[in-house]
Amino acid sequence: MVVCIDTPRVTLVPQALTAEISAANALAITGQAALDDEVAIYSQPFGNICAAIAISRSCYQTLVDTLGSRLNITTPLLSIAHRGERCIAVEIVESISYIRLYNPTLLVAEAIEVASSDELVFYITNILSTTSTPTDIPIYIIGAKEYIKALKKYYKVICE
Repeated sequence: MVVCIDTPRVTLVPQALTAEISAANALAITGQAALDDEVAIYSQPFGNICAAIAISRSCYQTLVDTLGSRLNITTPLLSIAHRGERCIAVEIVESISYIRLYNPTLLVAEAIEVASSDELVFYITNILSTTSTPTDIPIYIIGAKEYIKALKKYYKVICE
């Protein structure tokens, strides 16, 4: 059974490195060390990428107790669709924005907690400028209509 964990405390790791570096260390490297009441785990691979995820220790234990070996954990950061083109793909789940920049392969993947559409515009603008990506690339977005409206003021937005 696939369980999707919605959290901004996630980072992507090449599957080949998961044998060498623990999920806890992968999160710590990105400044997201697991808290005392959390456990750091790896998701199942998606292509050649895994997600290191910080999850509540009690929640994780309940999932393991309930599902056992059938447990398959994922995150929206792994599942955002890509069309093989240079683009940004965004999925918004409650206050978390999962952002992936492709050029045409994966260049940036971020899970960011945002409180407003202005914050999302800021983060996307920052990602584009720090990667020297042109601002005329399409942005494919799912969720939060008020965020879509704000992004359309500055970018070519395609709603999914």
